[in-house]
Amino acid sequence: MIDFHSHIINGVDDGAKNLNTSLKMLKFSENEGVEYICATPHFITEEYEINRSDYVKKFDELVTASKQENMNIKILSGLEIYMHPNLPKLYKEKKIWGINDSEYLLIELPMGQFPIYTENVFYELMLLGAKPILAHPERNLKIIKNHDLIINLINQGVMMQINCASLLGDYGKEIKKTAHVFLKSNMIHMLGSDGHNTTSRKTKLKEAYAIVKNENKEVYDWIIENQTNIINNISVSEFLEIKLKKAKGKISFLNIFK
Repeated sequence: MIDFHSHIINGVDDGAKNLNTSLKMLKFSENEGVEYICATPHFITEEYEINRSDYVKKFDELVTASKQENMNIKILSGLEIYMHPNLPKLYKEKKIWGINDSEYLLIELPMGQFPIYTENVFYELMLLGAKPILAHPERNLKIIKNHDLIINLINQGVMMQINCASLLGDYGKEIKKTAHVFLKSNMIHMLGSDGHNTTSRKTKLKEAYAIVKNENKEVYDWIIENQTNIINNISVSEFLEIKLKKAKGKISFLNIFK
């Protein structure tokens, strides 16, 4: 299992408060069978722009501490980048970076908004060679009300990372319902814990992976096949068909490009 989204680096955002908490989060993940975990603190343009050298210092500190604790879980670099019109410029200037220094960028939207420039930013990033991943779309209020927003993004090549806690219902019934609709409709490409601590927002993955396998084996197999491609900066396989349930119970199919 790979955790594509976590806040395990201590003292840089609203994630782990100290190194001891970071190590407990890592140990929990390792005990669940997680092989790789992506350390993706928030990057908020013009508000909280973590410097690469500062990030590397904290990242290396955590890797060293985990080895001293004889942990085998592998920590990968990354960011959770807040949507902003300047992201293409920042990417060109190498001020933001992808998962494991790859072209795969984890990007989040404001929880209550879908900015009018969203599709344009993703398009410009892809022209620069980036491969955008949208973090936890099932938690976005606009997307919850209008699934076409996420369908359009997938159709343009944007991948979707769903929070495990959403599938488990930890964020409430509406978000859980949306996450399961996305799962059944083949609109999930990877899972992340979005773990922040050892209590309310753990780095738990195992149960969610089991749900995916049970509810949509096709999506599960796709994730297993492609998750290592992402961390190794390799192109993923063709997206699965999106299956949309219509009001009259009919199902339509939308082909997604390679």
